[in-house]
Amino acid sequence: MLDSAVADTGPILHLSEVGEARQLALFDTVVVSQQVKVELVRCGAWDIASSALKERLMVQRVFAREIREQSMLLSRFRLHRADFSTAALASRVRPDVVLTDDLTLRRALESQGHQVVGSIGVLFRAFGRGLLRKPELLSALDQVLDGSSLYTSKAFRTTLREIADSLPD
Repeated sequence: MLDSAVADTGPILHLSEVGEARQLALFDTVVVSQQVKVELVRCGAWDIASSALKERLMVQRVFAREIREQSMLLSRFRLHRADFSTAALASRVRPDVVLTDDLTLRRALESQGHQVVGSIGVLFRAFGRGLLRKPELLSALDQVLDGSSLYTSKAFRTTLREIADSLPD
């Protein structure tokens, strides 16, 4: 079991949009910055996620100094303030994984040595841990790909479906 995750808005939002926020409970803790919490509240996903995760969901303040440091370290990446707050939090907390669906943030975090997982990865991990059976995984994948605000290419969707179909029942 993975002990901890730092998350940006994407995976919590996308999984909440399709009723799968409970899959984030495969982590002992999911830590978000105050900036990410504000975005989740604005999107209507905070209450869903906090209800699904209860005490596992934690908010930590990220200071302006930490955000400035990350913006300098990651200046070659086009990121937003909440992204920098996630990178700063990941740098401070050193979680097992960082959760994001943002490709640019993923690359920035990986450049700092973090393991990064997105919404789809969370679902596959939940399947691997026995929290989802294959039909539930397939349904959850379809819901996230078709019923959430997550953008993916047609090629990526095809590859995901092939991988999921090849998994044991």
